[in-house]
Amino acid sequence: MTVEGFTEDELAERVGAAPDRIRMLAELGILELEDGAYPRRDVLRARFVLGLDAMGIDATAVAAAFASGHLTLGYAEFGGRRPPRSEQTFAELGDEIGIPYILLERMYVAFGLPRPQPDEHVREEDKRLLKIVPVLFGAGVSEGEILRLARVWGDSARRVAQFQSDYLHRSIEEPFRRRGLNDNEAFEAALREVGVRSGRSGEELLGWLLRRHSEVFETEHLFEHVETALEDAGVHRRAPAQVEACAFADLSGYTRLTEEAGDEVAADVSVKLAALVNDVASRHRGSVVKLLGDGVLFHFKSPHDAVMASLEILDRAPADGLPPAHVGVNAGPMIYEEGDYFGRTVNIAARIASQAGPDQVFVGEDVLQHLTPTGFRVDEAGAFALKGIEGPVTLYEAKRDDS
Repeated sequence: MTVEGFTEDELAERVGAAPDRIRMLAELGILELEDGAYPRRDVLRARFVLGLDAMGIDATAVAAAFASGHLTLGYAEFGGRRPPRSEQTFAELGDEIGIPYILLERMYVAFGLPRPQPDEHVREEDKRLLKIVPVLFGAGVSEGEILRLARVWGDSARRVAQFQSDYLHRSIEEPFRRRGLNDNEAFEAALREVGVRSGRSGEELLGWLLRRHSEVFETEHLFEHVETALEDAGVHRRAPAQVEACAFADLSGYTRLTEEAGDEVAADVSVKLAALVNDVASRHRGSVVKLLGDGVLFHFKSPHDAVMASLEILDRAPADGLPPAHVGVNAGPMIYEEGDYFGRTVNIAARIASQAGPDQVFVGEDVLQHLTPTGFRVDEAGAFALKGIEGPVTLYEAKRDDS
């Protein structure tokens, strides 16, 4: 390597390409000698352009767009960086840590990452994490449970990463485009003005949020174990478990709105709905389990919280620029699995919601058994045929108690 940069052969070695490929990029004007050497930035630029070539975007076309000013390569370093690889292949690492390669392969698939090959060299950052697997096995955790862990973490992280990329394009680049920059100039300006300055804040934010959310659930889990110990010692009696509740809230006329106003308006409604339901859930000891475009599934600590939250959604939806909402509430045992809730209680709540009209909160008979209305009243709404339920079911409407 020269003092100021790289020779053609040195650059080819760094890039992992043949020297004639480097020569070709130089002839196209993508790489350019400075004082007789290729600058350090050309390592990333060459990797970036050759990577595009491997994906079917010809380097000649890239050079033409670069020469005309339509394509900038200032952001090449983001696509050209390569995390360091270790000397070990996946097969060798598996032998070292006592984990069959086939399980490592299944874990990567569960994470949602590219399927590794046995002779592929493992990234250094991957090695540190994969060595946790033998610890889990040593504690008696099954292969199925390890793959379940990988699937939940992988799906959650993928959603964040996908959103982050979309957010960059829609929300951070767009102001630069409105200033008159072309697409590539706006992208490069967004990376320079926001991406570089914010550094690895996305990863730090994800870590911070995980710690904050973990505090809540770890504290609850710790409390449960302490209560169990005190109860086993005969010095404390656990309070009777509260019956949980769930609620399905939907927006009336969302499908018609989509057809008449278009997808962009419908998407805006979904964003407003997400903001509303998260705020309401936080006020009533609830959590948003999942958003469904025009609807949402909640989980609540008690039926009373579920009804109060549902009534608040009805009150606030029009003020937030949303169509009228209708809600179905049910109470009873539910199965929690991988961030979601399942079971008969949830299914019936969805069926109840389908019977409610605009600005109505319908509750099932199971809710009334565990409910002392305070701040609202419950009136019988009639007998309804619910899909999948034998015989008519009496439903009740919850209303604000003005008195």
